This record gives sequence, C-alpha cells and structure tokens, in this order.
Amino acid sequence: MKTGTFVSIWEEGSVRTPATLNEETGEVTTESVDVDGMEHLLEEWFEDEEGEEHDICSTCHEYLIKGNGVCMNPNCKE
Repeated sequence: MKTGTFVSIWEEGSVRTPATLNEETGEVTTESVDVDGMEHLLEEWFEDEEGEEHDICSTCHEYLIKGNGVCMNPNCKE
C-alpha cells in the first residue's frame, strides 16, 4: 500500500484528499468529501508521497489507468 493524496481538478477549483493506493489492484481509497458546487470535473490523479502522479479512471473514479490506457478495475466499462 502506498499513501498519498487524491487530487481532483474542477472548473470551479480543486480538492485534495488523503488516500491510499493498493499497488496490486490499482484501487485508490479515500474519504468521501463534499463537492457541492463543483460541476465540471476536468481531471484527477493519485499523487504518492514521492510526488509521482498516477492517472485515475474518468469512468469509475476509483482505480488507476494502466500504461495502455485501460482502467485496472475489472468491472469498469472504460
């Protein structure tokens, strides 16, 4: 498990939340946060403690994207 930050960038601002990454499955776990007033999500990623950014699936919003652009969530339709 890696610890870091889940970052989501919206037209209306950004949200940073403590998170963990399961390196085997690619699942990112974070606390739910209130994003009322945020309507247009632009991008999101997991930033580990070393500062490396890992793209998050724009469909399920819970798993990393593999190098080939495919979501690591076996149930995601990405």
